[in-house]
Amino acid sequence: KITRMRRRNLFFPARRGERRSCKMDDEELYDEFGNYIGPEDNEDEEEDDEDDDELEQAYRGGGDGEGDGMEVDGGEQEEEIEGAGAVVLHEDKKYYPEAEEVYGDAETTVQEEDTQPLDKPIIAPIRTKHFDKTEAKAPWNPYSLEYLHQLSQNPALVRNVCLAGHLHCGKSSVMDMLVRQTHAFGDKHKVKDGKLMDHEFERKWDQCEDLRYTDTRIDEQKRKLSIKAIPMSLLMPSSTGKSYLLNIMDTPGHVNFIDEVAATMRICDGVILVVDVIEGLMMETERALQLAAQENIPVTLLINKMDRLVLELKLPPADAYFKLKHVIEEVNSFYLACNGNDTSRTLSPTLGNVVFASGLQGWTFSVESFAKLYQEHYGANFNHKEFAKRLWGDFWMDPETRKFKKNAPMGGGSRTFVQFILDPVYKLMSQAIGEGVEELSLTLAELTIKLPKSSFHKDARPLLRQTMSSVLSDQSGFVDMVVKHVPPPSTATATKVDVNYTGSLNSDFAGAMRTADKEGPLVLHIVKLYHQPDCVGFDAFGRVMSGAIRVMDQVKVLGEGYTLDDDEDMVTKCVTDLWIYQGRYRVPIDVATAGVGGVGGG
Repeated sequence: KITRMRRRNLFFPARRGERRSCKMDDEELYDEFGNYIGPEDNEDEEEDDEDDDELEQAYRGGGDGEGDGMEVDGGEQEEEIEGAGAVVLHEDKKYYPEAEEVYGDAETTVQEEDTQPLDKPIIAPIRTKHFDKTEAKAPWNPYSLEYLHQLSQNPALVRNVCLAGHLHCGKSSVMDMLVRQTHAFGDKHKVKDGKLMDHEFERKWDQCEDLRYTDTRIDEQKRKLSIKAIPMSLLMPSSTGKSYLLNIMDTPGHVNFIDEVAATMRICDGVILVVDVIEGLMMETERALQLAAQENIPVTLLINKMDRLVLELKLPPADAYFKLKHVIEEVNSFYLACNGNDTSRTLSPTLGNVVFASGLQGWTFSVESFAKLYQEHYGANFNHKEFAKRLWGDFWMDPETRKFKKNAPMGGGSRTFVQFILDPVYKLMSQAIGEGVEELSLTLAELTIKLPKSSFHKDARPLLRQTMSSVLSDQSGFVDMVVKHVPPPSTATATKVDVNYTGSLNSDFAGAMRTADKEGPLVLHIVKLYHQPDCVGFDAFGRVMSGAIRVMDQVKVLGEGYTLDDDEDMVTKCVTDLWIYQGRYRVPIDVATAGVGGVGGG
């Protein structure tokens, strides 16, 4: 079908003006300056319009019917295009084909909005993130976990302490030693060749390697550096056989993580200051003593890495005594200066607040615990407490009169600490390293200790660890020091309230916290947030100051900006879980009462 304009262009003759312009020369239409001088266009247009009307009328058959009209192909007449001039809105326009037109055989699913929660992705990722080393199964303990929970409800038998000291002074090694005494790793039901299945802890302990059990993060194990303070609750017996629950926090020693030490001291009632016997007082050790003085909590001293005196410095026993004395005096000088020269806070082995240890070799002792070894050897008539008072300082034993004197005998002699403690320790270590199997076995037989024959074929370092840890396996000296010089939560909480509580000390909350009242209002001091092993959330960690907290309790969480006049920084949450932290595993509980330090919850 041919439109009107197309028919006009094909069949209508040209206008008269156009025919005339074709016959006329171009030079006649323009002058020498390029100005048009041809005929007027208006006249030509009028004539052209008349001619066009006549031709169009003839074409449409409106004439006299004598053949003036023109035929179109096939004799079809013009048809107007329907809707050619209609206005189409933007949203009604079609720019691309529909999916059904392109993919005719495909199945299309349309999902309504908000049918899936926002916190759940459309395609859930495969979770393979594990940032912590955790125990798949809780290790075996010589006590039941129910008994551990029940003992935590008695504040008189609980001690909340932290291990603080400089970087690489052996804090994590001391924790490994304590964990080794209170745990047995491996599956009791899977026995191979009469032994428990090998566990990472047991394997590294036999090879005299550091396990760093409280370094739970993978990056801590790679760097061999503690980053976070990790709690553990250990049930340990004292020299009298009475069990105490020690909530111990292993803190990092790097200067960049001093905030972990400060947060730990907020909930601890005492500090166990770990000092390397060779390095002595270091910068981070001084900062720990300053924080302890600010919190007004007692400090006890643990001199670690005693084996370095023999293996590295190769000091004789008499010189080793002066080295130990210098370390104690150095710590006392700085610590007393932080407390206004209060002599009641003096650290001394005779007072029982100083112990000697080797975390890597797995042994520790105090002068009183070492004196008890002599009592076990010589009988019950031997008074070990009186003997312990003469094992440090300027005391000598006269070999003729068999009495202790404060002056050296004629011809010289060794001090009692050197004669009765350092000399036996040096002898055992030298025989384990350099002597033959027969000499070492005879010495151990005199101490009623028998090692397996396979142990004598080990390398020097593993044999030294097994020998020393067997002779000095009793950690009662460490426990006695903590029990005697660190107050229980029932009395130490009052100091926490006086130092840290900013509210009125005459309120009911302050009165309940000062006495650690289990029936009082619930007050929980949160000091840390621990990430979960897959890092999808956090668990709060703190100390119950008063009252009792239970699972599914509704508690008010107060932020740093909370005040009595403005409670905007407060939110109500539900307690979903409660645990007692144990380093790489947790003990779930249903209730925690006042005085319990180191309780975590979600």
